[in-house]
Amino acid sequence: MFVQSAMSAAEEATGGPVAWSAEPDSEQGRALLRRAMLAGPASGSEGLDVQGRSRLLAGLVDPARVRAALAVSGHVDRRRRVLTGEATVHAVLGLCLFSGEGYDAVLGRTMPLLGGAATMGGRVPTGAALSKARVRVGEDPLRRLFEASAATAPAPGIGSVAFGLELTAFDGTTTELAAEDVLAEEFGVPTGGPRPLARMVTLVSCGDRRVKAAAIGSYRTSEQELTDRLADRLAPGTLNLADRNFFSLQRWQRFSASGAQLAWRVKNGARSLPAKRLQRLGDGSYLVRLHESDSMRAKRRKDSGDPHAPRLPDTIARLVEFDVAVQDLRGRRRVSRIRLLTTLLDHRAYPARELAKTYAQRWQVEITYLRIKKELRGTGTALRGRSPELARQELWAFLIVYNALCDLASRVAALEGIDPDEIAFVAVLRLTRSHLDGDTSCHHCGRRPSDNGDPLTALTSDITAHPRNRTGRSRTSPRTATERRTSHTREAIYTITIAESNLPKADS
Repeated sequence: MFVQSAMSAAEEATGGPVAWSAEPDSEQGRALLRRAMLAGPASGSEGLDVQGRSRLLAGLVDPARVRAALAVSGHVDRRRRVLTGEATVHAVLGLCLFSGEGYDAVLGRTMPLLGGAATMGGRVPTGAALSKARVRVGEDPLRRLFEASAATAPAPGIGSVAFGLELTAFDGTTTELAAEDVLAEEFGVPTGGPRPLARMVTLVSCGDRRVKAAAIGSYRTSEQELTDRLADRLAPGTLNLADRNFFSLQRWQRFSASGAQLAWRVKNGARSLPAKRLQRLGDGSYLVRLHESDSMRAKRRKDSGDPHAPRLPDTIARLVEFDVAVQDLRGRRRVSRIRLLTTLLDHRAYPARELAKTYAQRWQVEITYLRIKKELRGTGTALRGRSPELARQELWAFLIVYNALCDLASRVAALEGIDPDEIAFVAVLRLTRSHLDGDTSCHHCGRRPSDNGDPLTALTSDITAHPRNRTGRSRTSPRTATERRTSHTREAIYTITIAESNLPKADS
């Protein structure tokens, strides 16, 4: 869909497959990433009729992917329209890229970029026409477009890997919808809340904060239920992180069967985890046996509707229990106990302290949601869609646009040999908007700025020239709504101490 993966680009340049066995942070890994990005994105659309289309838009949005998503979804343009299915998809993406602007303003930006017959001699459709076109296209093409673009992720870059495994994480969030009765009935409204909320769980790559998979449901749908829909999106060669609300023995066994390694936080307390200590390891962690009790099995039978479901088999896992002390420069200090359960059993290859540090990468998902909800969509902005299908359509579109911007940041980071964290997401967003706005046809000759040279190179050059984020600072932020009204982000020192577990010992 968007900027092709680094691996695909490297294969295109070298005429064969590229081995990415090198660590991204190593010299060999940096060289491979840079070579791939210099090779440029494989267009995937050679031979397609894109005459008159903005080359910058075609570099960001692969026309072949858009048409394929429409075709697989069964969408057919049954009559000659200005807003064809393809043009409508681009317009919906434009609504997300230029969030906060009206339909007419966004159409005025996106339709001229399509060129050719899309604008029917320069006429721009009205906002009312776009509303009807969104209904014709529906949700499915945008969902399929997201899945196709998510599947062509860039190769893991600097900061993406720990213990030779790509870091991923699960977490959930909610999104405000329009105050419509049909949306309230479909998605639900929190008690005392002003608007309906949609709930979404995503699987995020911690290095570039790119969304690899997502599940969307109502506010009444639990994060655990949505996460269960994504079990098959985990893959060998990855280490998955998750917060303490996601663990259940059944989910643990099902997700670990994917071949991915897990490092999930679990709840504290001697009786909150169905485990007993088997052996204390040299780094202070423990091998534990997970066992489904009679009460747990009874609850699972009730929830599943299967009164004869057999007991889940016992499972061996490793427990890393540690304290995190956070002290700011004013001397204020707080300590949190964290209990981390992992499938990585070898304490020599995966030391407890390093696992504890790695778990902090789970917060990259929170940054992902901050980017999407505050920087891309806009604080306090509800989705435009006034039907359940259009609300979901818009959520998929936001994820597509967000991933495209992450791909641009990854491209710059690979070329510069730096961590994508150093690339300011706001800068990528604003410069992308600016370059697309500037890519208009000349009234005299019809040529565009993107006709001269590679427009993606010009865009990435401007992103490269922007001041970088300062990533070496350790800070702490207020966590509750009350704290955020009175406190600010502060410099802090983090100290990790491996702790003794209070879980009971297994019977000898």
